[in-house]
Amino acid sequence: PATTGTQPKDLGVKTRKSRTEGSYVGLKMCGNSPNCLASSNPYADLPVRTIEGWNAANNGGSIRDVKKVIDTYEVGHDDIDGGGYKVMEYDEKEKYLYVQFQSYKAGYIDDFECWYNPKKGQFDVRSSSRVGYSDLGVNNLRLEYIARRLGEEFKWTFERSGNGMLA
Repeated sequence: PATTGTQPKDLGVKTRKSRTEGSYVGLKMCGNSPNCLASSNPYADLPVRTIEGWNAANNGGSIRDVKKVIDTYEVGHDDIDGGGYKVMEYDEKEKYLYVQFQSYKAGYIDDFECWYNPKKGQFDVRSSSRVGYSDLGVNNLRLEYIARRLGEEFKWTFERSGNGMLA
């Protein structure tokens, strides 16, 4: 049977070591495997796994927007997250949200975080698998779904790569 993996102990907003700039405050940087995307770390640290932060509409958006999207998350969209999700931490004052998503068949758990980074004036996100190497694009699909909903429902904006995707 597949393992769900162990919940990382170093999630959340922390002062973290940068590979290129000393340190930064934010969410955990991804490792080298393609099953993670994040926006907190300096781009030069890991360009292939680093995406741009998300822009709330007219700076009027909030972590509440993200929570509303999660609360009405379509389980099984794009054939992912069929096992559902669980909000593990929601701190409106600190503007932080942590959610665990579960695959339907194998039961794998992925960790999703979102936090308003006051230094950047954007929301930083991170979506990562706990086990394995490839996730067959699941974390990217999840981020695309959440971003699409934030854009449609709350007018958030996103920097996109040349292919029109977040990553």
